[in-house]
Amino acid sequence: MHDERTPHEIASGSAHALVSAVDALEDAEKALDQHVRIALGVNNTDFAVLQYLDRIQRRGGTARVGDIAARFGVSSGSATEIVHRLTSAGLVHRLPHPSDARVRQLALTDAASQRLEEIVGGVRADLDALLDTIPPGEEARLLDLLRQVRDIFRSGSSTG
Repeated sequence: MHDERTPHEIASGSAHALVSAVDALEDAEKALDQHVRIALGVNNTDFAVLQYLDRIQRRGGTARVGDIAARFGVSSGSATEIVHRLTSAGLVHRLPHPSDARVRQLALTDAASQRLEEIVGGVRADLDALLDTIPPGEEARLLDLLRQVRDIFRSGSSTG
Protein backbone atom coordinates (compact mmCIF):
# COMPACT_ATOMS: atom_id res chain seq x y z
CA MET A 1 0.00 0.00 0.00
CA HIS A 2 1.33 3.43 -0.97
CA ASP A 3 1.31 6.35 1.50
CA GLU A 4 -0.31 9.24 -0.37
CA ARG A 5 0.58 11.88 2.23
CA THR A 6 2.95 14.65 1.24
CA PRO A 7 6.39 14.87 2.90
CA HIS A 8 5.09 17.87 4.89
CA GLU A 9 2.10 15.87 6.13
CA ILE A 10 4.39 13.01 7.14
CA ALA A 11 6.75 15.42 8.92
CA SER A 12 3.80 17.12 10.62
CA GLY A 13 2.59 13.73 11.84
CA SER A 14 6.04 12.97 13.21
CA ALA A 15 6.19 16.39 14.84
CA HIS A 16 2.78 15.78 16.41
CA ALA A 17 3.96 12.43 17.76
CA LEU A 18 7.08 14.06 19.24
CA VAL A 19 5.05 16.85 20.85
CA SER A 20 2.70 14.22 22.27
CA ALA A 21 5.69 12.31 23.65
CA VAL A 22 7.05 15.49 25.30
CA ASP A 23 3.59 16.16 26.78
CA ALA A 24 3.39 12.60 28.13
CA LEU A 25 6.88 12.92 29.61
CA GLU A 26 5.90 16.18 31.29
CA ASP A 27 2.74 14.57 32.71
CA ALA A 28 4.73 11.63 34.07
CA GLU A 29 7.28 13.97 35.64
CA LYS A 30 4.51 15.99 37.29
CA ALA A 31 2.97 12.80 38.69
CA LEU A 32 6.34 11.73 40.12
CA ASP A 33 6.88 15.22 41.55
CA GLN A 34 3.47 15.11 43.23
CA HIS A 35 4.28 11.70 44.74
CA VAL A 36 7.60 12.97 46.10
CA ARG A 37 6.07 16.25 47.31
CA ILE A 38 3.38 14.39 49.24
CA ALA A 39 5.91 11.92 50.67
CA LEU A 40 8.05 14.82 51.91
CA GLY A 41 5.05 16.78 53.17
CA VAL A 42 5.89 20.02 51.37
CA ASN A 43 3.99 22.42 49.13
CA ASN A 44 4.76 22.95 45.43
CA THR A 45 7.01 25.96 45.97
CA ASP A 46 9.04 24.33 48.72
CA PHE A 47 9.39 21.19 46.61
CA ALA A 48 10.65 23.22 43.65
CA VAL A 49 13.31 24.74 45.91
CA LEU A 50 14.28 21.29 47.21
CA GLN A 51 14.63 20.05 43.63
CA TYR A 52 16.78 23.08 42.79
CA LEU A 53 19.05 22.52 45.80
CA ASP A 54 19.28 18.80 45.05
CA ARG A 55 20.34 19.48 41.45
CA ILE A 56 22.93 22.01 42.54
CA GLN A 57 24.34 19.70 45.21
CA ARG A 58 24.55 16.73 42.84
CA ARG A 59 26.59 18.96 40.49
CA GLY A 60 28.90 19.99 43.33
CA GLY A 61 27.57 23.54 43.67
CA THR A 62 26.02 25.58 46.44
CA ALA A 63 23.19 28.10 46.72
CA ARG A 64 22.25 31.03 48.91
CA VAL A 65 18.90 32.60 49.75
CA GLY A 66 19.57 35.25 47.08
CA ASP A 67 20.02 32.51 44.48
CA ILE A 68 16.60 31.12 45.38
CA ALA A 69 15.03 34.56 45.13
CA ALA A 70 16.56 35.09 41.68
CA ARG A 71 15.78 31.58 40.40
CA PHE A 72 12.15 31.63 41.47
CA GLY A 73 11.44 35.32 40.92
CA VAL A 74 10.51 36.05 44.52
CA SER A 75 11.66 38.71 46.96
CA SER A 76 14.54 37.95 49.31
CA GLY A 77 11.98 38.02 52.15
CA SER A 78 9.87 35.36 50.44
CA ALA A 79 12.95 33.25 49.73
CA THR A 80 13.92 33.55 53.39
CA GLU A 81 10.43 32.35 54.40
CA ILE A 82 10.74 29.34 52.10
CA VAL A 83 14.16 28.48 53.52
CA HIS A 84 12.82 28.92 57.05
CA ARG A 85 9.98 26.45 56.36
CA LEU A 86 12.40 23.93 54.87
CA THR A 87 14.85 24.41 57.73
CA SER A 88 12.07 23.97 60.31
CA ALA A 89 11.01 20.78 58.52
CA GLY A 90 14.56 19.44 58.82
CA LEU A 91 15.05 19.35 55.04
CA VAL A 92 17.54 22.19 54.57
CA HIS A 93 20.27 23.64 56.70
CA ARG A 94 22.38 26.75 56.48
CA LEU A 95 26.14 26.33 56.37
CA PRO A 96 28.81 28.96 56.80
CA HIS A 97 30.49 30.10 53.59
CA PRO A 98 34.12 28.93 53.53
CA SER A 99 35.53 32.39 52.78
CA ASP A 100 32.83 34.90 53.82
CA ALA A 101 31.49 34.71 57.36
CA ARG A 102 28.56 36.99 56.44
CA VAL A 103 27.18 34.51 53.90
CA ARG A 104 25.26 31.30 54.58
CA GLN A 105 25.05 28.54 52.02
CA LEU A 106 22.04 26.27 51.78
CA ALA A 107 22.18 22.51 51.57
CA LEU A 108 19.82 19.61 51.89
CA THR A 109 20.16 17.87 55.21
CA ASP A 110 21.46 14.32 55.20
CA ALA A 111 17.95 13.21 56.17
CA ALA A 112 16.43 15.04 53.17
CA SER A 113 19.03 13.61 50.78
CA GLN A 114 18.44 10.13 52.16
CA ARG A 115 14.67 10.50 51.91
CA LEU A 116 14.91 11.70 48.30
CA GLU A 117 17.15 8.75 47.50
CA GLU A 118 14.62 6.36 49.05
CA ILE A 119 11.80 7.87 47.01
CA VAL A 120 13.44 8.52 43.63
CA GLY A 121 16.73 6.64 43.76
CA GLY A 122 15.25 3.74 41.80
CA VAL A 123 13.91 6.10 39.15
CA ARG A 124 17.32 7.76 38.80
CA ALA A 125 19.02 4.36 38.54
CA ASP A 126 16.53 3.20 35.91
CA LEU A 127 17.07 6.39 33.90
CA ASP A 128 20.85 5.98 34.11
CA ALA A 129 20.57 2.38 32.91
CA LEU A 130 18.26 3.39 30.06
CA LEU A 131 20.48 6.26 28.97
CA ASP A 132 23.53 4.00 29.05
CA THR A 133 21.94 2.00 26.21
CA ILE A 134 22.04 4.94 23.78
CA PRO A 135 24.81 4.54 21.20
CA PRO A 136 27.28 7.48 21.18
CA GLY A 137 26.18 8.84 17.79
CA GLU A 138 22.54 8.79 18.81
CA GLU A 139 23.39 10.35 22.16
CA ALA A 140 24.79 13.45 20.47
CA ARG A 141 21.69 13.78 18.27
CA LEU A 142 19.35 13.29 21.23
CA LEU A 143 21.20 15.92 23.27
CA ASP A 144 21.02 18.34 20.36
CA LEU A 145 17.31 17.70 19.93
CA LEU A 146 16.63 18.20 23.66
CA ARG A 147 18.60 21.46 23.64
CA GLN A 148 16.50 22.67 20.72
CA VAL A 149 13.26 21.72 22.50
CA ARG A 150 14.50 23.54 25.60
CA ASP A 151 15.32 26.63 23.53
CA ILE A 152 11.85 26.59 21.96
CA PHE A 153 10.25 26.34 25.41
CA ARG A 154 12.45 29.19 26.68
CA SER A 155 11.67 31.44 23.74
CA GLY A 156 7.96 30.88 24.25
CA SER A 157 8.11 31.57 27.96
CA SER A 158 9.94 34.87 27.57
CA THR A 159 7.45 36.38 25.14
CA GLY A 160 4.37 37.52 26.95
